[in-house]
Amino acid sequence: MHDPLALSIILIIGFLTVAMIASILLKKLRFPYTIGLVIIGFFAGILIRQTGFDPLRDVMLTPEIILYLILPTLIYDAAINMDLKALRMNIVPILLLAIFGLLISLGIIGGLLSVFSVFSIGAAFLFGALISATDPVAVIGLFNEVGAPRRLGTLLDGESIFNDATAIVLFSIISLTIARESVSTGELIAGSMLNFVRVLFGGLIIGVVVGGIGALLTRMQKDHSILQIVISLIMAYVSFIAAEMLSVSGVMSTLAAGITVSLFGTTILENRTRFFLEHFWEFFSFVANSFVFLLLGLTEAGSFSNWDVILQSLMILLIVIPVVSLARGVAIAILIPLYNRFTSGEKISPAYQFVLFWGGLRGAVPVALVLAISPDFPGRDLIVNVTFGYILFTLLVQGTTVKTVMNLLKIRSEKGYYDYHEGISFSLKLPTAKLLELLKARVLDAFVAEGFFIGEEQSDKSRLLSRGQKFISIGMHRNDMILTAADQEDLAYCKQMVYETLLDLNNSISSLRDIIKSPALPEIIRSEESVGNKATLNIAKYLDKDLIRLSLSAEDKTGVITELVDIAAVAGAISHRDDVLQAVFDREASMSTGFDNGVAIPHAKIDGPENIVLVIGIKKTGIEFESLDGKPARLFFLIISPKSQVGPHIQLLAEIARKMGNPEIREGIIEAGDASEIISRLKQR
Repeated sequence: MHDPLALSIILIIGFLTVAMIASILLKKLRFPYTIGLVIIGFFAGILIRQTGFDPLRDVMLTPEIILYLILPTLIYDAAINMDLKALRMNIVPILLLAIFGLLISLGIIGGLLSVFSVFSIGAAFLFGALISATDPVAVIGLFNEVGAPRRLGTLLDGESIFNDATAIVLFSIISLTIARESVSTGELIAGSMLNFVRVLFGGLIIGVVVGGIGALLTRMQKDHSILQIVISLIMAYVSFIAAEMLSVSGVMSTLAAGITVSLFGTTILENRTRFFLEHFWEFFSFVANSFVFLLLGLTEAGSFSNWDVILQSLMILLIVIPVVSLARGVAIAILIPLYNRFTSGEKISPAYQFVLFWGGLRGAVPVALVLAISPDFPGRDLIVNVTFGYILFTLLVQGTTVKTVMNLLKIRSEKGYYDYHEGISFSLKLPTAKLLELLKARVLDAFVAEGFFIGEEQSDKSRLLSRGQKFISIGMHRNDMILTAADQEDLAYCKQMVYETLLDLNNSISSLRDIIKSPALPEIIRSEESVGNKATLNIAKYLDKDLIRLSLSAEDKTGVITELVDIAAVAGAISHRDDVLQAVFDREASMSTGFDNGVAIPHAKIDGPENIVLVIGIKKTGIEFESLDGKPARLFFLIISPKSQVGPHIQLLAEIARKMGNPEIREGIIEAGDASEIISRLKQR
């Protein structure tokens, strides 16, 4: 077949097929997927050259494929899934390693390799610049597979992304210096510093601008999930290409664009759209990783095409490997203890420091840099072969043993997809199995509404729910529904989801009314492995005299809601009053919040407030509010909670419902003479 387009399509499908089969087999063998692809690609490359299969003979990585096809996908995927809180807490050690660590490594590698006469002094420092940077493609892929703890993964991922800018600038400066020997030292240093600032911050600025435009376009298309996903794809590549065209860091630009979207994503994107977006980029990341590591293996095989090249490269690698490893170790040994000495936060343990050293893999980015060296540069072929050899060493030796090193150092991995049977659990028991089945179905619907993906039924009749890095298992055992999560935070989230589901059911199923009203509500959900996690909530911290009205003037349901929102707006508790009012009306249209015994609890999640806003109003004569018992509502609790905190209002809803089941507290509030008395009543147990 000689048609280039048809041949390209066949190669793409062939690569995906190999990646799919490799993924299945390597998972069964518990071998890192990305490393396995390099090995497959390497031996496939050798076989191709032995058999003379022409269509694949010249297939290999190029700087253009890495920079313009692979990196935008992987960096953007990493950015939108990055734990921004963890990044902010660890930004100092990340930047220390990414900037000063790379400079230390460059000095050691360039100095020692030139002293040992492995390369000329110019070539030694050029090699030092391209090989010092840990590679985001290799590091992110591997540490996601081995389940590195969140902080350790953040340190390595963050460093590998940020030091790309440093490596590219240093590589460019050294290349320029070699070409222009007449440049003075002072001019070189000044130019280097300005160039570094320009490349780094120029990329960040472009990324923020592109991300901001993308966020605005996403907001304008808030009802079109497909268009929102297309916008995110365009942002990833436009941010990278625009930055590279302006000679600044494309990686920094794409990173900034992804983080900008991540910051605004929780307020712009609907839960279902966010779910599809995460899985869309997860798929793209899988494809990009598969192609880059298969091509890396094929390219490595092409570099070691004869025994003379292999023997020469091996002799030099016997010097290069310890020198580069020493440089990495010295940088960490200097900078991390320095950080530990002056930080007021959590220190980086010696075990983490060793994994930072051992997990400093090299991959596609050094390949892009080394292949960009001019063909007429003296000793280029040797630098290319040594670079490929060292990359192969880090992937095959360090990459395959990172998990073992973590185990020896007793560093606990984050739980994997199927490990949540070992998490912490709570169970819920209801009077009948049919009622429990109904509740389970409604809980699953609630999780889907929050953007969770529901996996297939497992052997223990449980379902696995996933969203980003959250994994939750929900199953049935006799008359108990059991939810299992990885940590206490996720467990609390599960409880909140169950509370809200119970409250929803209370509005539509009369048989649950007594359960919700019962003073024994906290006993319905009993903790099994999470001691001290109370189901009740202190309402007092949400109470404010300025947000309590003893006598409402409105005469109908719409008027009451409007008046309650106005009370919050006048008190300065909310901004964008019209948006808040519309959110409450929308919620009320989908499900009336009129309970029984004269109580109504209208509520909604909105953008804007940092904390829950609680407004209380009384209308003694009562108004029609579509209540469960058909009676007029006299006591109103308006709850406005931030969208950014998923489910924080659920416990408050449950606690108000519980207290209003007590006639003494309820009637005492309705007949109260001032706001202080209402607050006092709500503080009652």
